[in-house]
Amino acid sequence: MIQVDLGKTPREQEYLILMSMICLCIGILSADVVLPLGFLIWILYLIPLLMSVWLSQRYAPFVTAWLITFCILGGGLMSGTVRDASDLPNRAIFILMTVIVSLLVWEIRTTYSNLETEVNERRAVQNEMKVLTRLLESRVVERTKELSEITTVLQNDIAERRKVEAALATVNQKLSLLSQITRHDISNRVFALLANIDLAKDDAENTKFKDTLEKLELVSRSIQTQITFTKDYQEIGARAPSWHSVAPMIMHAAEQLDVRGVKIGNHLPDTEIFSDAMITKVFYNLIDNALSHGDHVTNIIFSQEETADGLLLICEDNGIGIPPQDKTRIFTKEFGRDSGLGLFLIREILSITGITLRETGDYGKGARFEMLVKKGYYRQHG
Repeated sequence: MIQVDLGKTPREQEYLILMSMICLCIGILSADVVLPLGFLIWILYLIPLLMSVWLSQRYAPFVTAWLITFCILGGGLMSGTVRDASDLPNRAIFILMTVIVSLLVWEIRTTYSNLETEVNERRAVQNEMKVLTRLLESRVVERTKELSEITTVLQNDIAERRKVEAALATVNQKLSLLSQITRHDISNRVFALLANIDLAKDDAENTKFKDTLEKLELVSRSIQTQITFTKDYQEIGARAPSWHSVAPMIMHAAEQLDVRGVKIGNHLPDTEIFSDAMITKVFYNLIDNALSHGDHVTNIIFSQEETADGLLLICEDNGIGIPPQDKTRIFTKEFGRDSGLGLFLIREILSITGITLRETGDYGKGARFEMLVKKGYYRQHG
């Protein structure tokens, strides 16, 4: 198979095409001088004109057309045929045809150039897209590998956490069971101790001995209170917080206490708060605290106020109130005349869902407890 070397660079290729066009024109001109055949020989001039489409110069077809026109006229003068009057129209028609063909060649050249530019641009874009696609694929593979590793680590962590949670749940169940059994046994023994103390008090004749028995009875009842507290404290947070209607809980708590001679004012609309399941104990202990420590309480009023920080639930009475130096100490464990666990338990229950508790009453006029429920943790109907 014969291969024609048209040059290695675009400049060499263009030079070879131009030399070929010149050689063709010279050869056709020579044939026209030696053998004046009119259209038959002139038609060959269209070959170099068509070849001009591969030249880089924009107007190469028009320059080639002018050169071909001079060649036709020169060949006619040298051959003597131009003297024939009938030959002039033929030459004029062919020159016109050459101009038309040159216009077509120029249009082809322009379109081809634009098309070549667009093709090159598309090829460049395609190549760039290929590079970006390969880069994206490599990144996707890397990220997928990283995610797979992270997923594996997370799955291992979750599996370990589940094992730990299962072990903790088992331990908690055992501790809860142990606490229940211990509380039950201690309660039975304390009950038996109180019964024996009562019998001993009935049979005792010595006043000093009776005083000792009464002190033992007081200590035993304190132990009972502590046992009850441990049961209540254990149940804090045992169940998930939920929505509770406030007004019914206040009435239910009041029904469990001896409130004869005391008016319970429940000035609350249909309000619900998001709190621990032990929330009923809060209102029970607030009422019980007023009855036990208010001295001359005749009114216990529950109300609410909406503030910029949230909903304020208020419990106030007309008792003796809390001294200023004790307003923060009353919430600590073991403060007070009795066990000191009621207000401590209330604060612990409320803190599960971020409800704060403080005492703001005036000493001598009564106690006032304010529970601040954050926004989003309460809702009102109607």
